[in-house]
Amino acid sequence: MNRLLAAVAVTVGCGGGSSTPIDAPPDMLIDAPPPPLGHHHYVLDSVLVPTSNTTARDLGQDLNGDQAIDNQLGMVLGTLSSMGLDVQQTTTQNIDRGASITLVDLFANDLTTEPAATFAAFVGSAPMPAACASASDTVCRHHLGGNATFTVTAGAPTNPPLTGALVAGSMTTAQGHLAMPLVMFAGASPVLVNLIGAKVVLGAPAATKLGMLKIGGAITAAEVDTKVIPGMRDGFAAIVMRDCTALSSPPTCGCPASSSGKTILDLFEQAPKDCMVSVTEVKTNSLIQALLAPDVMIDGMMALSIGVKATAVEAGFVAP
Repeated sequence: MNRLLAAVAVTVGCGGGSSTPIDAPPDMLIDAPPPPLGHHHYVLDSVLVPTSNTTARDLGQDLNGDQAIDNQLGMVLGTLSSMGLDVQQTTTQNIDRGASITLVDLFANDLTTEPAATFAAFVGSAPMPAACASASDTVCRHHLGGNATFTVTAGAPTNPPLTGALVAGSMTTAQGHLAMPLVMFAGASPVLVNLIGAKVVLGAPAATKLGMLKIGGAITAAEVDTKVIPGMRDGFAAIVMRDCTALSSPPTCGCPASSSGKTILDLFEQAPKDCMVSVTEVKTNSLIQALLAPDVMIDGMMALSIGVKATAVEAGFVAP
């Protein structure tokens, strides 16, 4: 492959950047060495998360071989979206503004037929150009034009590549482990979870983009407790602070009757009321306990399934 090519994260990126040299072609990658022969590099430029039970089934995969679609956390996100808690908008904003950067290394000598293809994902940072032109940039995505370079974040988890065979331009990898950034709600930073039993379905890859990726896997109970639930709590707290104007005046807390902030406090807050939602209140909530109960057995462990779809554009980085 003659052009430089760039997966699931948790760093903040928004600020000044640089541009391609004036005499460079508009699609030229900036100051990036070429990837090794046969490797194609991308960065995820969109992630579609479930917003209903129907989309959860569409985005899920069979992870445990029982011929049923697994996407329990997707079902939860769909349920919460129906309550006005927009996970998709937050996910999109984090990608657009560089708060969530996932880099992909796809090995294939031929993007149509490759019996020994591999798929690896890394947490990315330091986009060049920067995601946002300034603090007042309301659109951003300057790092997602197909010509940006990135740094693989030091210290972030890395896993062996997922393996598979490209046949007629499509591939379903064998299962393995894959790091994925998960954004719960507005105001919360992405949390990085390490999926077990992860597999990727890839269709029609091109040198400059990946038009369809279906990413599935499962989150261990330990990571649900230490990462998913605290991430949910942070998102809930941010929404309460956004919607409610009298946080020192329980029980109403200044929340408009139809607001998401009131919905969250009504659902999670326990006595004595203090206009806040704690991690313990989320973790001990009977609805959350039911919704986040592990649903698949992977590697001898019960875990919570998740599935999303994504697209990616060409990018430059040096894989570890």
